[in-house]
Amino acid sequence: MKTDHDIKLGVSLYSYQDNYYFHRFDTEGCIAAAADAGAEGFEIFSDAMIPEWPYVTDRWIDTFNGWKYRYNIESVCLDHFSDRAMWHDRQLTDDELYERGVLYIKTAARLGCKAIRVLHDNHMGARVSNKFPPYRLTDAKMCGRLLPAAAEHNILLALECHAPGSVADPCQQEYLEIADKMGLGEFIGLQADFSSYEYRLSMADIQGQVRNEGCTEEVLLALREAQTKAYKEERALDLEEVMPELEKIGLSEADRKFLSFHGRRSGPYDAKDTSHSYETLKQFASSIKYVHGKFYYIDEDGEVDNMDYHKILGALKEGGYKGYICSEFEGNRRMNDAGWCNEIEYVRKHHILMRKCLGYPEPVFD
Repeated sequence: MKTDHDIKLGVSLYSYQDNYYFHRFDTEGCIAAAADAGAEGFEIFSDAMIPEWPYVTDRWIDTFNGWKYRYNIESVCLDHFSDRAMWHDRQLTDDELYERGVLYIKTAARLGCKAIRVLHDNHMGARVSNKFPPYRLTDAKMCGRLLPAAAEHNILLALECHAPGSVADPCQQEYLEIADKMGLGEFIGLQADFSSYEYRLSMADIQGQVRNEGCTEEVLLALREAQTKAYKEERALDLEEVMPELEKIGLSEADRKFLSFHGRRSGPYDAKDTSHSYETLKQFASSIKYVHGKFYYIDEDGEVDNMDYHKILGALKEGGYKGYICSEFEGNRRMNDAGWCNEIEYVRKHHILMRKCLGYPEPVFD
């Protein structure tokens, strides 16, 4: 479904991970599902969904291109995982990781992708990156080594900016500065992830934490209600202000562990930290190269239940973003322990919502 919109809508095939894992769909089936949702493009996971990975034959590439033609959809992005831990007894050296990175770039070009999503040291921001050692991901120095190959094959290295970080996190600047010094700035850029703009707990997370971690449902629902109230008042929630009420309910050790991290996420209206604000997203929009439309749960009103998609997409549109937003459904991993999660229907609903927010016509389903 090709359009001339500045903002195009796609699907990360990661969204269909359970359908693929349990052999309900093969790679072609996932591509067909994305097209059926109204997507113009898709992101593919090399390690999981290319059976021949990492050494892909021309025959498989030809088959893959035939699927794109059949379903009138384009390949947008290939996922680059930092494979340092691919062996059980040692991590890859820098030279070995570089060789793998070049392989990703060459394969992306053969698949017709324009970008690679790079899992890098700072994709979750400076606040989390120092917790990774001794396991290291792809860093700025490695991206610098890969840039000449990216330029040769006309592939963009998309740096995912994921919660608790954001596109405004200064730790990403080192990557961009290295590229600018090399004169190859056009081959690297920021990739926004909507997880950065969550303003309250998702019901998918709440139910999963109750079932699997022993958290108290009443406590998490009370926190979600307080987060909702703060958001409507356009302010950040101060966890300390609600702790007395949560203590009255009764906090388990699992609750306290959960609150120590998730309860302190500030949301888009934090006056002290504006890096997650809609205005900041708007300011960065024209320089963002790719976007993951993260979501976990869609409620009875057809809305993503812990993010304000109307304001997120409005900020991107007003800020001049041009490129793909690919649905990235992660509710499956939060809900599948309670039964089968209909990934196909969730992605369809997500595309209906995004089209509504952008003023696009709804997709027509057969």
